[in-house]
This record gives sequence, structure tokens and C-alpha cells, in this order.
Amino acid sequence: MKRALIPVLFCTLALGQSPSAASATLSSDEYSVYAAAINFFLRAGIASHPLVADHTSTFACDSGCNGSQTGGCNGLRSKSETPSARLAKVQGDLPSLDSSAIRDFEVKNQACSEIAPRIPIKNKYVLFSPSHLSGLPEDWKFQDYFYFSRVGMNSKHNQALVYIGFMSGTDGSDSGGRYFLFEKTDGSWSRKGTSAVWQLNAPQHR
Repeated sequence: MKRALIPVLFCTLALGQSPSAASATLSSDEYSVYAAAINFFLRAGIASHPLVADHTSTFACDSGCNGSQTGGCNGLRSKSETPSARLAKVQGDLPSLDSSAIRDFEVKNQACSEIAPRIPIKNKYVLFSPSHLSGLPEDWKFQDYFYFSRVGMNSKHNQALVYIGFMSGTDGSDSGGRYFLFEKTDGSWSRKGTSAVWQLNAPQHR
């Protein structure tokens, strides 16, 4: 929805910045949702060489422990709106989203947390920090950057809300920041909808 989009004033890796103190350990469900998200991007042909920021994005503005800045904030909202106001827009775009998942998301994303190399996917991925990148395969000429938030879970743990800032290495029109709703069925997470926050370029018709 157009009303949910915010101008992209600045989106980059802030190299040389060190992550601030991280809090909380991510659950296995959160890592499973990250895996489902990356697999969605890979299957859709949107990404091929995933690089994942090793700290989560938050609601903070004027700073970001994973180096991502969009319009002066860390991607989850614009500087002119509160976290609750942004999440109200997300709820409007995703009416089936349980309110308990929204509450859990808002609480978890006040501070950044470390992402460990525990994402359960078969494909190769590389974790990176704002000041360090190693282990990049030599044949990865174009890299796709993922900036994940913490994952908000509903009380039944069968719905998940996650923000993903994505920078494509091959097509700028695929770059943007969105909230993703995932639902768990028979032990597997699948994407059910999205809510846009920002987009780097105008969308292309496919």
C-alpha cells in the first residue's frame, strides 16, 4: 500500500561502526523463520548469494547496530512515526495477524540482538558485521544483503512477524524493507503476506 511507504533518504552499510550491546538470545523458531524467509527469496529468484547482518534491526533511529540506515532509522519505521503507529499500519495490511504477535514484536525490537550462524538452510549464506566480512566465496560476484529484525511470535507460536531490509546485488527494484507474515503448518513456515515500509526504486511490472 502506498501510504505505508516512506522516502528512502539513505540506505547503506555504515562501515566502521561497532554494534552496541546486544540483548537476548534468539529462539530456534526465530532462526527457522529466517531460513523460511531466505528460502522464499531464493526460490523466487530475488536473491542468490545471501549475506545476513549479524545483528538485528530495531526501532531505533539515529543509530543501528547492524549498520543499516534508512531515512535516519534502522528500517522498521520512519523517523516521523512511532513504533506503535507503524505496527498499526502493518496490522491494517495484514488483517489476519494476531495481536499477540504484534505485541511480542514491539517488545523484542527495542534493542538489537546477535544473530549466530544457526540459520537452518541448505544453501550457503554468510554472516557479516558493519566492519567485517569474511568467508565470501570467490564466485559470488554479486551479493544480496539481508537485515532481519527479531521475530514476533503469537501466543500459539504458529504466526511470525519479521521485518526484512533487503538490498539486491543485481536489481535495485527488488531492494526495500518489508514486514513479512509467516504461518506455521505441519512444522513448516510459509509466507502469507507483506507490508511495505520503504522501497529503493519504483516497482517493476513482472
